[in-house]
Amino acid sequence: MFRKIHSKNSPGLGAALMDAFGSRAYAFGVRFCSVCQQHPKKIYSLMVLLMAGSLVLCFSIMRLDDPVYTKNITKPIKAASGTTANIGITIDKLQQVMALQAELQALSKKQSLTRQDSIRFAEMLKEIRVLTSTKK
Repeated sequence: MFRKIHSKNSPGLGAALMDAFGSRAYAFGVRFCSVCQQHPKKIYSLMVLLMAGSLVLCFSIMRLDDPVYTKNITKPIKAASGTTANIGITIDKLQQVMALQAELQALSKKQSLTRQDSIRFAEMLKEIRVLTSTKK
């Protein structure tokens, strides 16, 4: 009923890298060995320095207490006082903003704007700011 799927048909990552960088990998290994043989004290010092730096980081910075995060307590939204007029006004404002945004997009796609276009652009932005402000 179940069939075993063998997906290991292609060579592994190492084989693929050796195919791509075969001659260069050998040359890199030879150069790395010669550099290590020429400067053993510097490489050992660098290794010890990195280990000491890691030790300092592990026991100082990583061990700091977790900062205390304060929750921003948001006040619940007040329910409407029985009238749906506020909802209707909000929907009307939203429709006006959407219409203005569509007009702004059409205006912004023009290749060259005239003076009247620029004035209308600024007026529409002001209208959107007024409509989206939270002040009543």
